[in-house]
Amino acid sequence: WGTNEKLIISIIGHRNAAQLKLIRNTYSELYGESLLKDLKEELSNDFE
Repeated sequence: WGTNEKLIISIIGHRNAAQLKLIRNTYSELYGESLLKDLKEELSNDFE
């Protein structure tokens, strides 16, 4: 199962600063968590 790293990179890698802020804020509103924290936890083993 796991995390689809290529999809995450594709989405985040092709957004400007304003779009990334909107994504982070929306994620926080929906899930009550920090997107950056959750991504770090999910992807830490893949990119270290």
